Amino acid sequence: MHVRATENPKEAIKWIKKGDPFDLAILDMNMPEMNGVELAVAIREVRDAEALPLVLFTSLGSREVETGGVNFAAQLQKPLKPSALFDILLEIFAGQGMVEVKVKPDKPSMEPEMAERHPLRILLAEDNAVNQKLALKLLSQVGYRADVAGNGLEAIQAIERQKYDLVLMDVQMPEMDGLEASRQICSRWSRGERPRIVAMTANAMQGDRERCLEAGMDDYVSKPIRVVELISALDRTEILD
Repeated sequence: MHVRATENPKEAIKWIKKGDPFDLAILDMNMPEMNGVELAVAIREVRDAEALPLVLFTSLGSREVETGGVNFAAQLQKPLKPSALFDILLEIFAGQGMVEVKVKPDKPSMEPEMAERHPLRILLAEDNAVNQKLALKLLSQVGYRADVAGNGLEAIQAIERQKYDLVLMDVQMPEMDGLEASRQICSRWSRGERPRIVAMTANAMQGDRERCLEAGMDDYVSKPIRVVELISALDRTEILD
């Protein structure tokens, strides 16, 4: 994304009034001369919510913020978590409407019975033995077991044999990588029939997430896998019939 930043709210409203093309505005609540809500009110006089979604960045809880009648697409709490921002961008630009972000604790408590509450059939597609053991250990800590595929081709063969709700798909694998495997899965099975595909990659370069989504992947976790990201990905997975 191309980002333009300013510390001056008056400069921001000047850009918008001039007609500069923005698809999203992230406003800090605490700024000099004009706070985030006041800036949002001024922006709404020029552009509506459909033309320019607004996200409020605040150190206060969402219930404590008086929004001045402005319908924010979301509120993000400080300190900013990259995964939370990424989820918001997906929701907004996927056209799924306004979303409410629930603030999660920095270290979510492990829920050993999560698999009983939310049973999932999981396939882990990963060629590295160390990464396999780590992912399986994290899954076991919340009550899950997973089948393992060593590359994208084996992952497709496993899905042919049985139904899975979720595939944790490494992007870089021999014989067939995760991107090509995801393309083939999406072309052969409809969304209601195929498993949710969550990309696993150590790459954090600009464009990597976009390539994963373009290949048909539904979600993204970075390596080394963090518990909070894995639990969130599991929670977002719907159980197939």
